[in-house]
Amino acid sequence: MLTWDRFWQWLATSAIIIAGVSAMSGCGAAGSGGGGGESGSSADAASDGSSGTTGESGGGSAEGSSDDGFEFGGTAQSVAVYRDTLTSNEAYHLLRRAAFGATPEQVNDAVRKGLSATVDDLLESRTEPDSVIELAELYEDNIPKRWLVYLLDGNNPLTEQLAIFWHDRFATSRRVLEGRDRGLAIKHWQMLRTNALGNYRDFLEELTIDPLMLIWLNGANSPKDSPNENYAREFWELFTLGRDVLYDEADIRESARGFTGITLLRESDLDARPIFDLLNHDETLKDVFPQRAQPANYNYISMIDLTLEQQESARYVARNLFEFFIHDHPNDGLINTLANQFANGGFEIEPLVRTLLTSQAMFSSEANGNQITSPVEHFVGVARTLDMHIYSEESQGYLFDQLSHDLAAAGQDLLNPPGVEGWSEGQAWLQDQWLINRSNALGRVMDYGPEHTAGLPFHLLPPQSQWIEREVRRDIVERIAGVFHLNLTEDEIDIYIEVLDQNGWRAFHLEEPDNQPRHVFEMIRLMAMDERVMGR
Repeated sequence: MLTWDRFWQWLATSAIIIAGVSAMSGCGAAGSGGGGGESGSSADAASDGSSGTTGESGGGSAEGSSDDGFEFGGTAQSVAVYRDTLTSNEAYHLLRRAAFGATPEQVNDAVRKGLSATVDDLLESRTEPDSVIELAELYEDNIPKRWLVYLLDGNNPLTEQLAIFWHDRFATSRRVLEGRDRGLAIKHWQMLRTNALGNYRDFLEELTIDPLMLIWLNGANSPKDSPNENYAREFWELFTLGRDVLYDEADIRESARGFTGITLLRESDLDARPIFDLLNHDETLKDVFPQRAQPANYNYISMIDLTLEQQESARYVARNLFEFFIHDHPNDGLINTLANQFANGGFEIEPLVRTLLTSQAMFSSEANGNQITSPVEHFVGVARTLDMHIYSEESQGYLFDQLSHDLAAAGQDLLNPPGVEGWSEGQAWLQDQWLINRSNALGRVMDYGPEHTAGLPFHLLPPQSQWIEREVRRDIVERIAGVFHLNLTEDEIDIYIEVLDQNGWRAFHLEEPDNQPRHVFEMIRLMAMDERVMGR
């Protein structure tokens, strides 16, 4: 296993960054010749006067940051509401957890609005631009690419963040689909996104009869004379209660009988759709949770209701959401408080998420920088922080194909998890080859900023006309560090300046000016692989 210290040493000297630039699709065009010059010209105007937008190296000193000692002063085991006034670092932390990442302008906006209004904005459902919808639809049943369009350029990042969360918990794979059934992946993906912030009970009902789930866990092949136990088992173990909580093997056998009768109807030229076939449903009494409930003629709807009547189900969801957004060691009292809110509120997901995002625990020191992002979350977070877009024809073609491949090779192929338990998280993401593939993904440059300049986020950098000055190297490093809210040491600043220089300190501003954009891009990519950026 590659430790953080080893990784930093390895990456800082690796040919992946220094010599591997030839593999960076599109970087050469931005770094030399007419393309680079045109981008630089427009970028000069865009970045004039931008000094201070991202702040100095030292945590991204956007407006509102303070040194009053109360930053991340929340109580780690409390879901009471945190103060409404946010520092810049707290706002960035919130937006990283809830929206993958944030530009300096978005961070400043959150500081200005305060916590409550910012969370309201995150929870508000916004119409997606026609350009995003049309581009996504071009990819049809290629879910990794179709989803990436919304992840990178959609208006509802919290919905997408939660859709990925539920996808991991309700793990289902498109690899079981063949031929005309391939379109069922689209329906499953849309179902995840539609229900991400909705009602959990309704979500479970749609999940149970979702065609992809019915194929994945054999629910469509479970007649009354031969019930299949796969869905009944995973429904409790992974979706609603947790492993070995409340149920036993006898309960699984009984509940499998309750889930019988669902099958898929296939008609000419239409996608398969679920139907409930009463003739194939076991109409006899089922004895489920005998210590708590009376035998009854359960079907899939009443099985969901019976499960949600058990207090363990609300605790399971509350714990999973808390650990996803905040930290991995909530105490039982805190979870019981959240579970009671969830159950008493009719299992509505949005109010529970709002409680988490505005809580003391969210802004405790124990929740700050304590998680390792998945490859998709990492890339999307960097892209949203740098204001990267995919609208150009070049971005939509080869580069986007390569990006999708890189993220899958880094361990996360969307709608294709390794098994029913989803992806292993945390340190499991840090396999050596997977880290290399993350770095490759970060080499897929697209368009940046409000003017969609190619190759580099010129809107975040000093005007390119100033790049002939030696002192600009430190300014470049500090501006990008500020965008990522990194408090760099002098040694770290020197490392990044060396990446800009590469062939010696004269190279960047005198001897090889045509390579300046390439060197800047390599420095940004290296910084994006910093453990504090890869973490959240």
